[in-house]
Amino acid sequence: MSELLQPFAGKGTGQRIALLRAIREHGSISAAARQCQLSYKAAWQHIDNINNLSPQPLVARLTGGKGGGGTRLTALGEQLLDAWEKTGVALQAGSQQERQTLALLARLAVRTSARNQLAGEISHIQRGAVNDTITLRLPGGSQLQAQITRESCDELALHEGGHAIALIKASWVTLALPQAAAQIAIANRLPGKVGRITAGLVNSEVIVTLPGGYSLCAMVDNDSLASLAIAVDDAVCALFSSQSVILGILD
Repeated sequence: MSELLQPFAGKGTGQRIALLRAIREHGSISAAARQCQLSYKAAWQHIDNINNLSPQPLVARLTGGKGGGGTRLTALGEQLLDAWEKTGVALQAGSQQERQTLALLARLAVRTSARNQLAGEISHIQRGAVNDTITLRLPGGSQLQAQITRESCDELALHEGGHAIALIKASWVTLALPQAAAQIAIANRLPGKVGRITAGLVNSEVIVTLPGGYSLCAMVDNDSLASLAIAVDDAVCALFSSQSVILGILD
């Protein structure tokens, strides 16, 4: 079914749907990654982005138990996958011209190199002479600020109660322990817990799990990571400037 809908939804969406289907089948990220011919890390990146772009997580990680835990689709994930399958049947029954027309929508899809993509509701806009400060509320209560030009704010037609997606490169995010973070003057201090650490030769990737199931990726050099002495489930704060946030909308 993913192959049928790929021209309509885009290659990336088809790949993510295939990953969700494999997770439902196997209950394991590693097994699902193998089936989809993805690395374990790439599979988790897809899952992080899927959960971050949804109002509620589509994939949940289970801990403990006889098998040492696993991964499953949430109720919303199951509903989305079922809806996808039904959509595929409807498109298959449509005419060739209808499928070609729908395929044009793929040209409107945008893919980005930013590791972090967080969708939320605009809770406040502070107008300035040159720049506006946008406060975005994420599911779970976390809030982040983005500073963009007033012209960009008007062009995107941003308004309180509307929705936007924050794009933040992993290299723009730094980490600090909660007590130390409180002493740092920076617009965004998002508290959470360490979800995963993927070690590299020079830098390591640290996934911070935020309230509500969202996650934020930080690329931290190994010396800094060693000085933090953090491990999975430890409390930590993700820090980044409001000027490091790029806002986008689904128009």
